[in-house]
Amino acid sequence: MFEKRRARKQSELHEELAAALRDPDAGVRRKAADTAAVSADPRWALRELAQAVEREPWAEEFSETVVDGFAAALRRERPVRERTERIFAGHLDDPEGFVRAWTELTAELGGAPAVREVPADLRDDMRARLASLKEQGWTAEGLAGLGRPDHFVSELAFDLAILLACVVMRRNTPLPAEEAEQVRADERARLKKALPHAPGSAERAAILGPFPRNTQLVSWTDRARAGARVDEALSLCASEDPDLVTLGTEALPKLLFAEAVRRDEVLNTLTRLLTRAAAIAPSHTPQDSDPSTLPAPFILSRTLDCYSNLHTLLPLDTPPLDLFLDGLRHPDPGVRASAAEGLHPIAVGTAAEGQAVEGLIGLLEHDPDVTVRRHAASSLRWMEYSEERHSRAGAEALKRQADAADPELRAHSVADALRRGAPDAYDRLLAALEAPYVHSELLRGLLHVPTDTGFVLPSRPVRKALIERLEALRDAGWAHRQAPEPAAARPNVEVLSIADRAELLPELIEALRDL
Repeated sequence: MFEKRRARKQSELHEELAAALRDPDAGVRRKAADTAAVSADPRWALRELAQAVEREPWAEEFSETVVDGFAAALRRERPVRERTERIFAGHLDDPEGFVRAWTELTAELGGAPAVREVPADLRDDMRARLASLKEQGWTAEGLAGLGRPDHFVSELAFDLAILLACVVMRRNTPLPAEEAEQVRADERARLKKALPHAPGSAERAAILGPFPRNTQLVSWTDRARAGARVDEALSLCASEDPDLVTLGTEALPKLLFAEAVRRDEVLNTLTRLLTRAAAIAPSHTPQDSDPSTLPAPFILSRTLDCYSNLHTLLPLDTPPLDLFLDGLRHPDPGVRASAAEGLHPIAVGTAAEGQAVEGLIGLLEHDPDVTVRRHAASSLRWMEYSEERHSRAGAEALKRQADAADPELRAHSVADALRRGAPDAYDRLLAALEAPYVHSELLRGLLHVPTDTGFVLPSRPVRKALIERLEALRDAGWAHRQAPEPAAARPNVEVLSIADRAELLPELIEALRDL
């Protein structure tokens, strides 16, 4: 009798939990997953949780999904945990093999059928996640170097690996056909709206984006939607109409800024664009080009932007270094600017790093176009140098821009001093904050002071002075203030939007008060 009662109660509990795992409220689902993970019937728990993960609409925040419970259930059963670890350890450099082995396991647990043919976007996304796991301690031996399986560090690493695998699988689930066609139709309408405006114009740029990368709340459909949008841009790049090709090329890097999708197709398209552009003399600009010809420099600059965005999100196996280095010497300033901007991720750690640094310094100090100089300064500032001599050269070049006429160049100079922990960095920052116009890069430099170098604000009076100056900027409406028109031909352009600048000031003030 007691056994029947226990069985009935367990059956009722399972029904309640199964319903809760389908609840529209994320908190209810998460709580149900945590309860299911310690169920007296682990086989039932693994089946229900595997299916719940495949339904989860939000998949980025570890603490707000059912993945936490799924990972706990996998850890609980030793044979399942050991098999899971072997799957990760044996495929750290084999994303396609990992997808097949992982989905075989989840299918056996009660999830969707195993994946046999791995789409390229899924492969590329998983490759990037597996690379991050290696950085966190995973090896071909699994988690052996992180302590016992029940140790907190080992459990955390295991749970994080499960989260990443589930996120990738969920993010790369195709959209329903009707929704996918609607996304493409919306993108075609957006591109059609942009077409009448001149290539490179502010009007066209405002229509084309970029689509922002929202790291706070990421929908599982974002990547699939990005793929559909990129498909539309690629179709324009394959057109025989030069205007459509130009529009597609301009849209591509903006779309790829957020998601590195359709990499194989994009790389093949870039190769075709370069071959086509090379046959046209680089003598036109977007403003004066003949509509019947492709503006080769404009195509080249956007091609460089595409390579840079792809490489930033997932390093290219063979980045086109020569294309970027040659771009530094191109007669068109747009090409030089794109080449300068892209070199900081692409050249780092390669044999061409020194050549890239030398070329960037040359542009920073001698280029007649201030926009090119700004891109060179930004690249030198953010570059993660692999050799100390290159780092010193970049720092010295930026320091020489301390008194530059352009406010953005001065801001990069101070921001680099802050990042490196230069002894006079905060004195320079306080002085720069007294200038008539404060560029947002100056404040972003304060936000990105590293915390692991032992370099802290030197004294309470300096912190107080910074807070007072930032509060004065806030009260004076700094976020809404327009950049002054310079004497140079190129305008001062703020990197951040008004909304971003409005959020930046209180964030900095709060961070300084917490020091």
